[in-house]
Amino acid sequence: MTTSVDAAPAIESPTVGQYLAQRLAQLGATSLFGLPGDFNLTLLDQTLTVDSVTWVGSTNELNSSYAADAFARAGRGLGAIVTTFGVGELSAVNGLAGSYSEDVPVVRVVGMPSRAAMDQGVPLHHTLPDGDFDHGLRVAREFTVADTVLRPESAAWKSTAYSRQCSPLPSRGSSAYPWMWRPPWSRTPPTVNR
Repeated sequence: MTTSVDAAPAIESPTVGQYLAQRLAQLGATSLFGLPGDFNLTLLDQTLTVDSVTWVGSTNELNSSYAADAFARAGRGLGAIVTTFGVGELSAVNGLAGSYSEDVPVVRVVGMPSRAAMDQGVPLHHTLPDGDFDHGLRVAREFTVADTVLRPESAAWKSTAYSRQCSPLPSRGSSAYPWMWRPPWSRTPPTVNR
């Protein structure tokens, strides 16, 4: 499988969400499947200002992960799902695992709480009482190839490095700092044409 990376119109001084949306669109993820949630609303607001991506809402995250998988399997492009932290990301795991097991290119973006709240272990909606914000990340790592954290100061560098490896960004993201983790992508990544 070859993914063509065309230049998208650049947004002057884009937010992390806008930059992410541009890169995803360049890699073929023209539809973002998902469900709005309390920790991904700002990220969604940013990504949906980019004309080259379309939001496709769903009734739950599991359905969204299957829809992103179907989008990619049908040859329409890279599948992309956007969920919220905790229950949302865990609900999408079955679809993620199916994509991973059959090398279907799907990127997952998860809206996260603020970095400060996570560093302080603040009890928030969708968190477990132990203050550990990485439960969902550890579960998803079983069904992903790699992960990274995108922050404003490193988003361009990391997303470019990942796309060069043919790993369009998977993600965990906070409204302030989208955390990205690589989606179920082929264990032998396809070549990206430039």
